[in-house]
Amino acid sequence: MRVKRWVRRWMAAALLTVVILAPAAAAETDPVPLRFLAEAAGATVEWDGETRTVTVVTADGVTATLRIGDTEALVDGQPVPIGAEAVLVGDRTWVPQAFMERVLAMPVAWDPEKEQPVVNPYVLKAFRLVNDLKRGDLAAVNAQLSPALQQAVPQEAWLQIGASLAPLGELGRPQVLGASVTAVHHNVDVLLPFAAAAQKLIVRFDANGLVDDFHLNTYMPIDTAGEPPYADPSAFVEEEVVVGEAPWALPGTLTLPAGEGPFPAVVLVHGSGPSDRDGTAYAVKPFRDLAHGLASRGIATLRFDKRTFVHSQKFGANPNFTVQEESVEDALAAVRLLAADERIDARRIFVLGQSLGGLVVPRTLAQDEGGLIRGGIALAAPNSTMDALVAQNRILVETGQLPPEQLAFIEGQVALLRDPAFDPDHPPEGYLLGTPHYWHDLVPKASDLLKEQEQPMLFLQGGRDFQVPVSEFESFRADLAGRTNVTFQLFPKLNHLFTEGEGEISTMAEYLVPANVPEYVIAAIADWIRSVSAEP
Repeated sequence: MRVKRWVRRWMAAALLTVVILAPAAAAETDPVPLRFLAEAAGATVEWDGETRTVTVVTADGVTATLRIGDTEALVDGQPVPIGAEAVLVGDRTWVPQAFMERVLAMPVAWDPEKEQPVVNPYVLKAFRLVNDLKRGDLAAVNAQLSPALQQAVPQEAWLQIGASLAPLGELGRPQVLGASVTAVHHNVDVLLPFAAAAQKLIVRFDANGLVDDFHLNTYMPIDTAGEPPYADPSAFVEEEVVVGEAPWALPGTLTLPAGEGPFPAVVLVHGSGPSDRDGTAYAVKPFRDLAHGLASRGIATLRFDKRTFVHSQKFGANPNFTVQEESVEDALAAVRLLAADERIDARRIFVLGQSLGGLVVPRTLAQDEGGLIRGGIALAAPNSTMDALVAQNRILVETGQLPPEQLAFIEGQVALLRDPAFDPDHPPEGYLLGTPHYWHDLVPKASDLLKEQEQPMLFLQGGRDFQVPVSEFESFRADLAGRTNVTFQLFPKLNHLFTEGEGEISTMAEYLVPANVPEYVIAAIADWIRSVSAEP
């Protein structure tokens, strides 16, 4: 049962990330010495002087053959353009860098000044791991894992993973897309080209070079929004920080306004699902926009990769996790990090949550034992997660995006969760929503806590949001009518990700269009922070 639960959690994970390629020493069309790069990537090279032919056998068994002077090679018997003539200079065969990357299935480069290959060692490790998995060599796979990951992911679970991916069809040749480094991990992104749907795997390595975690989801190569026009790069600086401590340390970005502080600061808290520090959702990066927009107006921010994104498998090994472990603990750790920084005004620290993160805000305020948080900001926040879940599915059914039986299913699951007799340790027959402790913890309304709290709150809502509809915004307004330091602002054109669109209600298709959070949202947040900060 443990393995099956683990696989279900693993398959349910979502991946949204940015691929960062290591800088190449030469352009992809520039020539590079074949043997040096091939051998650095774990391949073998043979030279036939009579036929002036080079044969490369890669680490994963692919054979490439080319002759000097040819513009085409044979890769596993199939003709592949080289991109230019293969040239012999002295005892070195030179070919375009792009051709070598295609043959080796990983980024490689040549440093002409040092005369040495440039191959990321973590890329080689990830390539080995994936191909050991493909061959089914579980002992070799297990030897590459950190002790923490070995404990979280039982070795027999790899067989279940393979079975769960079987519907995707045959797996083609894995290819390394790129690598990145954070304050916590070395990360390598690998494309898994299954016949039915390609997947992207992020392999995370610890300081000892062992695989500390991994994350997988459908590969969606789409363009993302660029910097918002209101962001002034000269007005702020960014630095990598670590939020929290092992085993849940998270890499983050502290964005500081230029000039002398101390500055007011905002902690950005994610919505549901695994997410990177930019809050990347398809083509949109709302947290990046908020951070750069606010910093351009003199307000610091701290954003970080979510725990379920960084430590996906280790976190998922706990079947009883709730939003407390998912988000609240890390939000509090981020607040403490800001409060300890002399560049930050410890009297003006705010917590901003989007979607589920907005529900996290009152829980974070309730556990702020040191009184460090000046106020909270909620964007597209659900007051009742249960009501929002039903409303979202109703909209999707009414707009033809889901079949009617889906709404009936959700309504039935919500009814079970709201039953006073519901026991998450022993969920009733018919409960199928998954992770009963997590969902049962979300039954109470967020306003139940806010009614008893004194910190100022700002609620912002998009009028076209189908995921957390305006009814939740109005529910907060009604429940908190007795409080005088709560501000509400509705933006008619915005969707759930706080980008603009047309029509009465937004759709998922909007998320695929690169767009920025409008400047008027940045202004509303900044103005509210200044007004609250001015109060005694």
